[in-house]
Amino acid sequence: MSSRRQQSLDQGSELEALVREPCRVRHFRKDHPVPRADVERMVEFARCAVTPCDSQAWRFIAVRDRELLDGMLRIVLERFEQLALLPGLALREKERAMARAQALVFAKAPLCIAVVTMPSDSLAERLMEAAGLTPEEHERLCVRPELQSAGAAVQLLATAAHAMGYGACWSCAAILAGERLEELLGITPPARLVALVPIGRPAERAEAPSRRPLEEVLSLR
Repeated sequence: MSSRRQQSLDQGSELEALVREPCRVRHFRKDHPVPRADVERMVEFARCAVTPCDSQAWRFIAVRDRELLDGMLRIVLERFEQLALLPGLALREKERAMARAQALVFAKAPLCIAVVTMPSDSLAERLMEAAGLTPEEHERLCVRPELQSAGAAVQLLATAAHAMGYGACWSCAAILAGERLEELLGITPPARLVALVPIGRPAERAEAPSRRPLEEVLSLR
């Protein structure tokens, strides 16, 4: 590693500040649309993410059209109203309101990037298929490389947005209405919608979520 790259990882570096600074935003300024050039720049960074077997099994749909965002909002609202009526769902009112609010964050942003995965044709998948594993065995061994790839891309997407002065939020709650959202966005099998990332100029200070201490998450052996 060159000394220049080493310095970029030192304490107090710009890279460390960028990674450590909170960038999760749930409220966005309505008077600041996101230009196409900025959208392309963010996705340019996202597609540089590491990915198993270099599969790059991701696609991005950047939604800025307000009518389309409103259509997505209606779909998610209808889905949550249906779920609220399920007899076995014993959610308190506070929990229901929180889940609903998290699912609708995307509708407040001037830009929502739908993250789509493509099926992975990895060697491991082909070996498991050839081995004739039971569904339980397959579930135990399958590591979902396409989802791992999408997660890495979303991290870089949000970090790039933050570096450009935007805020972002990694949202999965709305995927409860995934099938209808896919239909609206023109996503057809085997592609699959896995996340929504609303992006815009922050209307509030970014949240700083707590992080577990290093000794709790790291084992040295």
